[in-house]
Amino acid sequence: MVELQPTPLSRRYTVKITQQPPFDPDVEVLVPVLRLHPGAPGLPHVYPGDKLCLYEPGEWRSNKPIADTVLPWTAEWLYHYEIWLITGEWTGGGDWPGVHSN
Repeated sequence: MVELQPTPLSRRYTVKITQQPPFDPDVEVLVPVLRLHPGAPGLPHVYPGDKLCLYEPGEWRSNKPIADTVLPWTAEWLYHYEIWLITGEWTGGGDWPGVHSN
């Protein structure tokens, strides 16, 4: 587990990163519980179980340290999540499973 704060004004998040080779890492936010923007049908950019969708398939490589890839991508996801909570618009770009849009 690791604690992340995407910006100095952001909340602190406790994040769990698990990885079992040869599979890609799974990232979950444990604390605080992720809330929805009012009227949103679900969280943006998540897989089932609210595991964060951080990168395109094949983008993460097992020879790259999680600290240099998944960790900063998680902080970036949290930054865009905080904007989405306020505006209802996902500013992080990309595609995601389930297509939970604003």
